[in-house]
Amino acid sequence: MKKRILTIFLTFNILGLLSACFPDCPEEKYYDYHTIIASVGYPKVLASEKLVFGYKIDWDNREYLAEKKINFNFLNAIYATTKCQKGYEGEKYPLIRISIKSDAAFNTNFPAGSELNSIVTTHGYDVNDKLIEGFLADLNPATLNTYAMKIALKPEIFKKHRFTIEIEKSNHEILKATTEEVTFE
Repeated sequence: MKKRILTIFLTFNILGLLSACFPDCPEEKYYDYHTIIASVGYPKVLASEKLVFGYKIDWDNREYLAEKKINFNFLNAIYATTKCQKGYEGEKYPLIRISIKSDAAFNTNFPAGSELNSIVTTHGYDVNDKLIEGFLADLNPATLNTYAMKIALKPEIFKKHRFTIEIEKSNHEILKATTEEVTFE
């Protein structure tokens, strides 16, 4: 009886090792994330410069998603050691909205907490890898891969700002991140 159990156990282990050499990857076509990180190019912006800032996905906490749920078995455990490409079709829930706000008044038209999208410029690539540039308010975030932005104006009132970047995904999950304090000189 022990020999049969040992034989069955070894057979499945050897089959699992062989399948690792020729992996049959599960359909983990998409990735998702629940955290973003805000950053600024330089926290002190000189009079001749523009503030460069943006956000990035917290890649350490991303998840890969399949179209269908995969049941756990030994072959799926072996898959974790293979080199299958995961997330090749991009984000599971594309962006539907990006909002930029400051904690201080920018000028008389933009008091503290108001949206600055009409004065934030960005550039990035669309789904066809074509370069797109313009004001954030005029662009569709679902079709634009952008993470770097610039403020087109200088603040008139307060010199120190913290910018909050808020994104909304198509599943209506809202993620926020705040930059470090930025000083305009």
